[in-house]
Amino acid sequence: MCDIAATAIREAIITGRYGLGEAISENSLSELLGISKTPIREALANLKHEGLVSIIPRKGTFVFTLSVDDVAQLGFYRFALESTALELAMEGHCKDLLTALKSICATMTAAREQGKTREYLELDGEFHDAIVSRCDNVYLKEGYQAIAGRTAALRTHLSQHPTHTDKSMNEHIEMIALLEQGDLAGATTILKKHVTRGERTYADGIEDIATASPEDRIIRRKRTR
Repeated sequence: MCDIAATAIREAIITGRYGLGEAISENSLSELLGISKTPIREALANLKHEGLVSIIPRKGTFVFTLSVDDVAQLGFYRFALESTALELAMEGHCKDLLTALKSICATMTAAREQGKTREYLELDGEFHDAIVSRCDNVYLKEGYQAIAGRTAALRTHLSQHPTHTDKSMNEHIEMIALLEQGDLAGATTILKKHVTRGERTYADGIEDIATASPEDRIIRRKRTR
C-alpha cells in the first residue's frame, strides 16, 4: 500500500496536480486512494527522502518549493551530471544514442503539434534519460535519479510559460544536429543553456512561489490552469 500511495502522490506532484509549496492532506489522500493513513504517512516519509515533500511538525506536509538559488544549484548540478553523461554516452554508444534521441525528438514534435503538453513533458524527460542511461557509470545514474522527481516537477511548472516548450524543442533539435556533426562541445553548450534556463528566465516567478502564502499559491495555480 505504501508503494501505491507513493506512486500516486509522486505522479500528482510531477504532473502539477499539486503545485509547488501546496499543502498535502493525509485525510484527503486516504479518502481518494481508499487506504488508511498509515501507508500514506509512510509514503510521504519516502517522498521526503526524494526531496518531493517537506514535513513540518505541527504544520503539515507540503510539496517542495524552490528558491532562485535552489533552481540555480539544481541547474548547475544537472549540467554537471548530464554533460559528463553525454560525453561518456557519445564515446561508448554514439550510434545508439543518436538513434534514440532522434526518435524521441520526432515523437516530441508530433506531441507538441497536437497540443499534448503532458506527453511532450514526459518525452522531454525521456530525452535526457536516454543520455544518462547510456553513460555506463552507475554513480552518475544514481545522482541523476536522486533529482529526477524534482526536475520533472519543475519542468511541469516551467511549461506554464508560453515560450518554454518552443525554446526547449529547438534546443533538442540543435543538440542532435551538433552531435551528428561530431561537435560535442557545441552540443554541450546548448545543453548548458537548456538545463539552466529556469534560473535565468523564470527567477521572479519561482521566487514568488517559494515565498508565497498558501492562499496566494492557490490563486496562482487557478490562473495558470
